[in-house]
Amino acid sequence: MNSAIWFRFAEAAALILAALAALGLAAAPRRALARRAQAARGLAGKWLWAALESLPFPLLALGLGALALRLPAWAGATWAERFPAAHAGAWILFWLLLLAYALGEATFRQILAWKGQALPALLRGVLRLGMAALAAFCALRFELGWNVAPLLASTALVTAVVGFALQGVLGNLLAGMSLNLTGSLAPGDWVAIDELEGRVTEMNWRETWLTTRDQIPVRVPNAKVAEARIRHLSRPAEPRRCSVLVDASYDAPPDRVLAALQAAAAAVPAVRRTPEPAALLLDFKSYGIGYELRIWVDDYPFRDPTLAEVRRHVWYQFRRAGIDIPYPVTDQVLNDFMKRAVPPAAAPAAEPEARRRAAGLLQSDFAKKVLAGADGQPLVPAADLAAWAGRLASQLYGQGETVFRQGDAGDCCYVVLAGRLAGRIAHRESGQTTTFEVGAGAVVGEMSLMTGLPRTAEIAAAESAELLQIPAPEFAELLGKHAGLVEQVSQLVAERVQQNRRQLEDALAAGAAPGEQALSRDGILRRFWRLVGGGVR
Repeated sequence: MNSAIWFRFAEAAALILAALAALGLAAAPRRALARRAQAARGLAGKWLWAALESLPFPLLALGLGALALRLPAWAGATWAERFPAAHAGAWILFWLLLLAYALGEATFRQILAWKGQALPALLRGVLRLGMAALAAFCALRFELGWNVAPLLASTALVTAVVGFALQGVLGNLLAGMSLNLTGSLAPGDWVAIDELEGRVTEMNWRETWLTTRDQIPVRVPNAKVAEARIRHLSRPAEPRRCSVLVDASYDAPPDRVLAALQAAAAAVPAVRRTPEPAALLLDFKSYGIGYELRIWVDDYPFRDPTLAEVRRHVWYQFRRAGIDIPYPVTDQVLNDFMKRAVPPAAAPAAEPEARRRAAGLLQSDFAKKVLAGADGQPLVPAADLAAWAGRLASQLYGQGETVFRQGDAGDCCYVVLAGRLAGRIAHRESGQTTTFEVGAGAVVGEMSLMTGLPRTAEIAAAESAELLQIPAPEFAELLGKHAGLVEQVSQLVAERVQQNRRQLEDALAAGAAPGEQALSRDGILRRFWRLVGGGVR
């Protein structure tokens, strides 16, 4: 092989080694300067350290390459003329142009950062590649004196051939550049591309990577992304609306259903209070009425747990309000047919649910403490109490649901048949909070039922609970059927109120005189007589 070719290979190898050495030597200074740039204060300081960060690699490549080309001449080697000085000049011009571009890029990136924007990595790579090609053409033209026009023509021809062969790859590349230039996507965005939802983790020359909520990475070609319908789920950072669709029976009044839906939304902390949730009647179907509950959430990409919690509360609200969720029409028709075709079985002698509720009431604090004398003996015979309890209704509460709030008006009390309740008393004067838990057999809300004062505590379900509700009219019926019960219960309640006076400070804060009157034995006695319809005595 010609010796000139060997020297050209040697020259190219020296320059490549110089560039690789510069890349390795510049790594440590660039990391140190990057840390200083992040810690710098003020725009000028950040720009200065960012500009210095861009200098080590081009400066080292320029110096090491020039040294490799000039070293033979400085050493007085006989073959030094094989390395023309024009080559060193071309090398220096090439890196000086790249050095100027690096400073410009650092300045432009700082301007974008000041505006709260960023230069995408894909676009940076394309611009750097284009600048390197331009610097190479300038070095060939002005230092080596080459006529670059034929080179450009041949390059265009090669580009056309390669573009035709790799049109899919180039389509993805151009689409990726378009996405970066327009800012349609950025790493960290939560997006829905057609039916695919996920967080953008990476955008490169060819594809966009999404990570779904199931932590499954999905690769989408940039060309597909550019053609798809993109919905931004995280930008701008504003509340977004979700919908919960539910059907209700024709037997349930729409106003009751809408109120239950509103209450279910209000019971979920993750649902925003502003904008307010809205319940709408959507459609009349063959088997029921369709409703929509519209709620607003902050973390829309992770809306599924919130929607599930709303649906859970909807079920409990419907159950307590006596609202049925209808079956599809095919099941309904089949059930109606079976009712007509199969004769009904004989009714049981006693309803098991009524017996269970009665047994729970007999074992509860309501029977053992509220309706018991000072000697612990029951004031109402067990048989009468069981028959009365069998007519009461129980209600289901899901975990986290509020039974009543402190300060609410109270016209009923609850007996815990199953589950646990969590209580919270906020003391207005001291600013302290008292918490407690009660389980099966406990009674809550009885003081408001007896005295007519507001609730003194907030009660919520610590776990799924079944509560036996004792409304004021049913309690009045029990009082009216047993002579002397009104006076005895009023005396017991008055004594209990005086013993627990400190827990009622919020109820008394509205005025000492009315509170004293309501909590006295005579005040409670008058309330009981009004309940049973006996007038004021």
